[in-house]
Amino acid sequence: MENTWANRDLPVLDAMVKFLEDGVGSLYPELRDIAELTGLDVKEVGKAALALESDRLIELGKSAGGPGTWHVGSVSGDARRLVGQWPTAEQFVDEIAQRLQAAADEEPDEERRGRLRELATSAGDVARNVFVDVTSAVISRQMGI
Repeated sequence: MENTWANRDLPVLDAMVKFLEDGVGSLYPELRDIAELTGLDVKEVGKAALALESDRLIELGKSAGGPGTWHVGSVSGDARRLVGQWPTAEQFVDEIAQRLQAAADEEPDEERRGRLRELATSAGDVARNVFVDVTSAVISRQMGI
């Protein structure tokens, strides 16, 4: 079976999030709008929308017409995290580690600089450990373990 995430589903989800963000809730994009934004065929966007809906990433309004007239009512927080609009916990911790390292680089006091670097390293280790734990859980779930 073909992996559709990178070439179809993620670009469609990204376009949906952007459309809803730019419209500030005043517009519900129809899938033909999303097809136009992504350059994908409306039928492919419809397949992506059904897949995204099945994973509760979007709320999809279906009309009697074909998928081109279906509309996206909302996107979930998980959808926003997947497209990078909202940070994941790992990204948040990584950002803190980077800021601590930058503060250490600017700190003139040697003792404080050392403590800041230690904090930055600890925060980075936490982010890696969380990433490994989450990745392991996802792989285990998909393998039925």
